[in-house]
Amino acid sequence: MSIFFARNKRITQLIYILLLLAVFLTAFFYLPEENIQQPSTQPVTSSTQKTPLLAQNNDINTLRPNASTPALKTDTTTNEPTPLVILQKTNWKQANNFYDAFSQLKVAAQNGDAEAKYVIAANLRYCLSSPIDDAALQKQLDEVSLYGDAGTAIDNLVEKFNYCGGITQAERAQFFSYLEDAAHSGSIAAQESFASLTPEFYMASQGFKSLTRDDYIAERDAFVAQQVTFLNQSAQRGSELALKRLSGLYHTQNLTDNSLANSYAINRVIMELTDNDSTFNRYAWFEQRQYPLLSAEEQQSAEEIFEFWISTIRANGTFYPSKKPHS
Repeated sequence: MSIFFARNKRITQLIYILLLLAVFLTAFFYLPEENIQQPSTQPVTSSTQKTPLLAQNNDINTLRPNASTPALKTDTTTNEPTPLVILQKTNWKQANNFYDAFSQLKVAAQNGDAEAKYVIAANLRYCLSSPIDDAALQKQLDEVSLYGDAGTAIDNLVEKFNYCGGITQAERAQFFSYLEDAAHSGSIAAQESFASLTPEFYMASQGFKSLTRDDYIAERDAFVAQQVTFLNQSAQRGSELALKRLSGLYHTQNLTDNSLANSYAINRVIMELTDNDSTFNRYAWFEQRQYPLLSAEEQQSAEEIFEFWISTIRANGTFYPSKKPHS
């Protein structure tokens, strides 16, 4: 009886081994080929490598350029934003003398043409320092001739005198009223030009130097406030020059409301929009220097300011560059 059970035990073990062998052979020959691990032909990389943070979220911390390398211009074409219309600079200088075009331009300005108002203003301002008559021209020529190399200066003075001939001193003094009217009418060029005037020049050219101290300060401050208003209006329509000026005003704290966050955010807007390499590199340098100075609260505020500017400019659909691309 014991021999019988021992023999059956060996048979059972043999059957068990044969079954295991059959399962193994089946798995080997019928397992799908794509599930068999193949030797890798790719370089081995860490399984813990992460997607760059910039692709994960829009927190301002992730937008900080690497401090050890130059900031790289982000390619936004994959976001498919609506292309901005590039506005060309207004060519205010006339082919011949200004007097020949003045009457026609005045008619256009009276009919509400903002660019005509700006062209008149730019020309009258240009002619403001031109000799008014032959006697004044001769006086300036005598002064210029005292310099060693006066040839170019004399040629420029005579050219300017001929260009501005026929425009009276009273008409030349009207440049500011035309400029302000053009800026209020929406001319970006006029708004930029208005903002470029120094308060001292404005006060002197408009005859305000004789005001009492309090009245002088009030008039000057009102002028500066109007400059900031025009800068904001033109910047929202894509004026690169206005954005640069606003950034500078915040940086120097002439505009004090959240100045660091505003300057930082506007620098990023300039980097986002400009096609000029030198402008991009300059404002990337500013941005990198400012970032470490921002508190956590200012970082969040700067992100909101940046988004406001970008969305506003894209909604308005225009960009008014201050320089030619890649210059």
